[in-house]
Amino acid sequence: MPNFAEIASKKVEDVEQPPLPPVGTYRFRVTKLPEVTKSQDEAWEFLRVPCKVIEAQDNVDLSDYKGDPQNIMMSVSFVFNTQDEAAFETTEFRMRQFFEKHVGCVEKDATIAQMLNASVNGEFLGDVKWKQDKRDASGETMQAEISRTAPVE
Repeated sequence: MPNFAEIASKKVEDVEQPPLPPVGTYRFRVTKLPEVTKSQDEAWEFLRVPCKVIEAQDNVDLSDYKGDPQNIMMSVSFVFNTQDEAAFETTEFRMRQFFEKHVGCVEKDATIAQMLNASVNGEFLGDVKWKQDKRDASGETMQAEISRTAPVE
C-alpha cells in the first residue's frame, strides 16, 4: 500500500490526476452532519452534505478503476443566494425534496435542524458525472460530481 514516506522524494511534476470514479449510478450514505458555510461577502450560503459510496449500480463499469469504490467520498451541495428571496426559497425547496424524498429522513413536524441531524447514515442513489474544472484554464482537468439523486428503492 502507498504511504507518504514513499512519495516524499517524488518529483512534483510526476504527480498526475488519478482516474475519476466511473460515470453511473451509485448508492451513497450520508457520512456526517451536513455543514453550512458562507461566502466572504455573505451573499451566499453553502450546505454541503458529505457522503460516501456504498455500492455501484449495474450501469457503472469498474473494470478500469484501480481503487475500492467504497472509498469514494463525494458531497451533495446546495447554494443559497442570500440576496434574492425567490432564489433562496427555490434552493430551500430543492434541499427539502432531497432530504424528504431521496434520503427519507424527514419526520412529521420536523424542523430543518432535526432533518439535517436525521440525515446522517441516510442513503440515496446518485448519478456521478464528469464536468470540466472551471479553475483549470486549459480545460484538461475534469472533476466528478453527483448530478442527480433519487431514493433507494
